[in-house]
Amino acid sequence: LEPAIPAGSLLAKWQLASSQAEKQKLAEQLQELLTSGASIPNESPDAKLYQQLASLNGPLFGGVRKTEPSPTIVDRHDGSDANWGVDPAIFGRHPNGSSIEAASLCVQAPSIIEIRLPVDLVGGSEFIATGTLHTPTGIEGSVQFQLLTNKPSLPKGLLAGSVTETQANGPWTSNNQRISHNLPIVTASGSEARKRVESSFDDFRRYFPAALCYAKIVPVDEVITLTLFHREDDQLARLMLDDAQKAKLDRLWDHLRYVSQDALTMVDAFEQLWQYATQDADPKVFEPLRKPIQDRAAGFRKRLIDTQPAHLQAVIDFARRAYRRPLAEAEQKELRDLYAKLRAQEVPHDDAVRLLLARLFVTPAFLYRSETTAPGKMQVPVNDWELASRLSYFLWSSMPDAELFRAAASGKLHDSTVLAAQTRRMLRDPRVRRLSIEFACQWLHIHDFDTLDEKSDRHFPTFTGLRGDMYEESILYFTDLFREDEPVLNILDSDYTFLNESLAKHYEIPGITGNEWRRVEGIKKFSRGGILAQATTLSKQSGASRTSPILRGNWVAEALLGDKLPKPPKDVPRLPEDEATENLTVRQLTEKHSTDPRCYACHMRIDGFGFALESFDAIGRFRQNDLGGRPIDAKSKLMDGTQVDGIAGLREYLSTKKRDVFLRQFNRKLLGYSLGREVQLSDKPLLTEMLAQMQASDYHIGTAVESIVKSRQFREIRGREMSNDD
Repeated sequence: LEPAIPAGSLLAKWQLASSQAEKQKLAEQLQELLTSGASIPNESPDAKLYQQLASLNGPLFGGVRKTEPSPTIVDRHDGSDANWGVDPAIFGRHPNGSSIEAASLCVQAPSIIEIRLPVDLVGGSEFIATGTLHTPTGIEGSVQFQLLTNKPSLPKGLLAGSVTETQANGPWTSNNQRISHNLPIVTASGSEARKRVESSFDDFRRYFPAALCYAKIVPVDEVITLTLFHREDDQLARLMLDDAQKAKLDRLWDHLRYVSQDALTMVDAFEQLWQYATQDADPKVFEPLRKPIQDRAAGFRKRLIDTQPAHLQAVIDFARRAYRRPLAEAEQKELRDLYAKLRAQEVPHDDAVRLLLARLFVTPAFLYRSETTAPGKMQVPVNDWELASRLSYFLWSSMPDAELFRAAASGKLHDSTVLAAQTRRMLRDPRVRRLSIEFACQWLHIHDFDTLDEKSDRHFPTFTGLRGDMYEESILYFTDLFREDEPVLNILDSDYTFLNESLAKHYEIPGITGNEWRRVEGIKKFSRGGILAQATTLSKQSGASRTSPILRGNWVAEALLGDKLPKPPKDVPRLPEDEATENLTVRQLTEKHSTDPRCYACHMRIDGFGFALESFDAIGRFRQNDLGGRPIDAKSKLMDGTQVDGIAGLREYLSTKKRDVFLRQFNRKLLGYSLGREVQLSDKPLLTEMLAQMQASDYHIGTAVESIVKSRQFREIRGREMSNDD
């Protein structure tokens, strides 16, 4: 607390004065201060003293204020800035001109009443205003009161909630501190206006679920509750759902209550609550709930029994999907007999259904894609159900969808026109992404690339965070290839790819922002385009801390061109792992290594391909120098004498001189994947036909797929006595 007398003020000095003359002098100065109100700096001790002594709550006037009654009305002095209180002329008069009690103030809403009060008089006090409706004329009216520190504009309607205003030293002057107050609506008790307002508030409250206002509708801290699931979505349904959606919502609630069996749980909860109530209260209050709860439980028990046949039928219907074909009568009977046997052994219905499902999941028909063979050696067509599974697992790596099942059920899927139409439909479906992952990524040796952890964190700290994006680029690239029926040669030579911001920065391609993936055109100028320049293949065919022309060259020769190379000798020395610490470049080290007579025959077939890709580091970034700061040399001479310069030269070589070799390799890999077996000598005519059809259709990938699904290899199965040898 501050001292009663400010230190350093005239009065404080007067108290400390030692002589009478000094006291007299200080008293005269104090009198002059109080009578003249001389201008004094606000923060000086005498300014604080003046505020204390001149205040109506101060020691000079405080006693007067306590003994004298406060006036109801303070006279106004027109033309003065210190007009306090309320104009007395507005008292004792009704707005219609009639007289009322002299001390009463009556106005017609909307209206503003301004009251001016001195801070010294009301500082630290509470301002209370009361008001009622004028009974003779306002009985059916309604008024909203608002108390403000600043003059407002007249509102055009009700003000919602509470209003926050500001205050300073006293409660109703300037703008330093904040206060809040409610905005009551005043009506006459029992009036129609009051009923109308209350009804409107009730309507408004009904739009908000009780759970919004009371967080613990279900008392989660209680052991027992009679409210297991609280449903209050009627306003959602009324305002936002159509009839079909409402019906679906009702079904979902019914399923929840059915699966949870809350009708039975409620019986146990009620009994426990009733027992608790007998200990310290009168349980009679719970008795009206007993019969409805028990009746609901009885109805639910009957429903459980009535729905058991539907559950058994649902298992049989599921078996049709699990087996990917209709069930034979014997198979249906076997399932029904097993269920009956279990129930006869007093196995509960739920457990019996679970055992039936377990039986389905261990049957060969579910675990394997079995097909019916014919006796002898002759090939026979697979049936439409088997053909549907072949097609679906080829393109989607999953079971047929409803439309493909319908085509099989119609018996027309074996028709070439219908089969081709289904193939084109499935290639356009987003599920063909699985063909991109399971076929293309395995063929190119980048399957599960997003889990690759063979890179040196010291040399390539960004790789782990980017490997998922790198993998996604390749997946999206091939998914687009299948869905848009692009030419197969785009795999080698295209001017587009799929990027997000992080991968674009890795490739130093500007203008790509955001995490969303998009197709980006015109990327050859950044040395990108096709599978040769994607980070997945470049990273996978590299070492942990350096590039590997040998791995990359071998990958081009084997994966893209189908060249078969022998395994290297076991005692061949390994190249150094860290190119940054060597005096020679990786290319020079490889060339030195290749002079070994045991290695030369293979290296002359593969090294040229790898040297052409040396402009990319071990995680696929384009570079001018290696990790040791030495310039990159990406020019090379291939085994047939062709000179190529970097990726552009290699891309042109593969897509022109080696075009047919690449296409045959692609067709071999796609055919083997579709059939789930090695390509055999007897498949050579089909491969020749596929290549011819692709050449006639500008090499579109859909042509290769249709050629396969229309082939005898895809649509027929060998006889039981046919040897697997050609």
